[in-house]
Amino acid sequence: MKRPTTIILTTVITVLMGCQGHRYGTGYNQGVTDSITAVLYDLMSSKPSEALAMVDSLERDGIYGEGLANCRRAQIYSEQYQPRVSGIYAQRALKDKKLRPGQRYFAYNLLINSAMNVGNTKRALEYATEALNATKRDTTHDAREYAPDFMVCIAGCQMKLNHHKEGNANYEQAYLMYEEILRNAKSFSWFYPEMMLCVDAISENANIGDYTTAHHWLPRLQRSYLRTTTTNDIPLHVKGDCTAEVEMVQAKLFLREGKRQEAERHYQAFLQTDFAQSPYGHKTAAAYLEMAGRWKELEQAVAYADSFYRDNASYHTMDYLSQVLARRFKSQRRLGHHAEALNTAATLISLLDSVEERTEKNNAAELAVIYETQEKEQKIADQQSSLSQQRWLATACTLLLLSIFFVVYTLYRRKAHRKLQRAYDQLEETTTAKERIESELRIARNIQMSMVPQEFPQRPGLDLYALMIPAREVGGDLYSYVLHDDELYFCVGDVSGKGVPASLYMSQATRMFHALASQHLKPADIAAKMSDELAQGNEQGMFITMFIGLLQLSTGHLDYCNCGHTPPILGCGTEQGHFLEMESNVPIGLWPGIQFVGEQIESIKGQTLFVYTDGLNEAEDSDHNQFGDERLLQCLSHTVPVSSQKLTEYVLQQIEQHRQDAEPNDDLTMLCLRIE
Repeated sequence: MKRPTTIILTTVITVLMGCQGHRYGTGYNQGVTDSITAVLYDLMSSKPSEALAMVDSLERDGIYGEGLANCRRAQIYSEQYQPRVSGIYAQRALKDKKLRPGQRYFAYNLLINSAMNVGNTKRALEYATEALNATKRDTTHDAREYAPDFMVCIAGCQMKLNHHKEGNANYEQAYLMYEEILRNAKSFSWFYPEMMLCVDAISENANIGDYTTAHHWLPRLQRSYLRTTTTNDIPLHVKGDCTAEVEMVQAKLFLREGKRQEAERHYQAFLQTDFAQSPYGHKTAAAYLEMAGRWKELEQAVAYADSFYRDNASYHTMDYLSQVLARRFKSQRRLGHHAEALNTAATLISLLDSVEERTEKNNAAELAVIYETQEKEQKIADQQSSLSQQRWLATACTLLLLSIFFVVYTLYRRKAHRKLQRAYDQLEETTTAKERIESELRIARNIQMSMVPQEFPQRPGLDLYALMIPAREVGGDLYSYVLHDDELYFCVGDVSGKGVPASLYMSQATRMFHALASQHLKPADIAAKMSDELAQGNEQGMFITMFIGLLQLSTGHLDYCNCGHTPPILGCGTEQGHFLEMESNVPIGLWPGIQFVGEQIESIKGQTLFVYTDGLNEAEDSDHNQFGDERLLQCLSHTVPVSSQKLTEYVLQQIEQHRQDAEPNDDLTMLCLRIE
């Protein structure tokens, strides 16, 4: 892989796309597989011990083979940042001859990541080379898609090991491989890895001063960026993130060349992106400002980063020492603020002990797991060697940081100053991979947003608009529609829970709604079939409330079925809006065999139908006061229905005014429909 975190992004995208491709077991339909995957992915980060127990159970029942079970165990330990244990299980997975090609290459990715995360670049290179050779012996589609990723990983490792000629040759080969598989690609997610390859090649060559080779990649970067950002399915936020990535790598290249005017032009373009105003954007800007020697601006950027770390209680980490304190010390010293620099150095030294203690505790916990999975004698020796190396590095860092303290008092001691600079450079190198994590994980939220319709029918007499705002990175609300000639199927749903499990359930429900609507079924029949399918293997008791409607556009006749969902509002302004009186059907997915009762309205022509999730009426301000049903009905009653979009945006504005500075407490979805 190109970086240790690529596998994380790949995993998130795979989950959000509904786990398409190979099934995880045999004899189980896609609905059961999706439910199993939803539960397992939720447990991986929040309850890893329960996730491991679930994998053991799936293996005993024959749903998972031995290789896939070990692959999942490796993934769980990777989520918990225990790379050595993750590597052990990834190696075991690769020994299973029955492992499918896609699963085998996924295990290789985990193995490569485990080596990179413990700083063993040579071992990562060996694994990537082995994986690439495996793809050459394989004629499957999976091999063709994974091969360029492994080639990029090889190139990156070679550049880090100072084999620059070989690294650049393999970057070139990887680019040609991407070009081959992208001939018929249309989605931005296919073009994005090639764009990041160009970013890596430029960055690595700029770091070693090979500006000729770096400039060789610039036209390719521009072409790949254009192809990525002009695809029809790229979300606006993702497009902005790509722009930020491309502008910053060029700014750093020209700055290293001494072309400050061109560097500044690209840096200003970077600042125009939304990403530049995020905490991650300020950290990225700080690296550039430090290179440029713009100490006052660097001090401001570091202040933003400091606030982010403290708000997230993550200031007892090496990342905080290098990203915030070390840069703050350097800017204060360069600006002549010696007293402040002294305080920063003292804080740096005091935090080093707690960072070292936390690292040793994490390593000790990982060691205990290794004892259970490998021969104790060998693993004890490996761990002792690792702990010894870490203590030596910690001692060296402590000595260097003590030197910083004396530099503040004796500014003219040049030898101590050089030690300080080397310490800062080492800290900076340890954060490179983490900055890449932040760059790629920003895309996860936007992946899900692209799964709901962003365009609506442009048909005379029909005015339809909807929007969804997840409370977290990803959520469980949904809306969709299917238009067949004179029939408009539409739905709004709310999955129990939040986060990745809810988003998986949401993607599965959306797919089933489209499939059943294409069969021209009544809303009550669609609800019954969805409930039967989603209830299979639903051990976690997940469910979805949903309003399903079928509108005849010529007559205005509305068939609908409400499945435990909040009642919609019919009418607004002078139309005397009111909540629909509906049957009390249960939510979808609780158990199979439920009979849902459908209802109908003879005609809703000339009236506005407003469907929403409870994230609207239950939106809370900082004192936990809810927006409420009465306020919502009053809001619509005093609104002239100019268009569905303007009405929806007006309600959203009222919600934001009520919430003020309070964080969203639930996903929010609205769908507004009017037919003349």
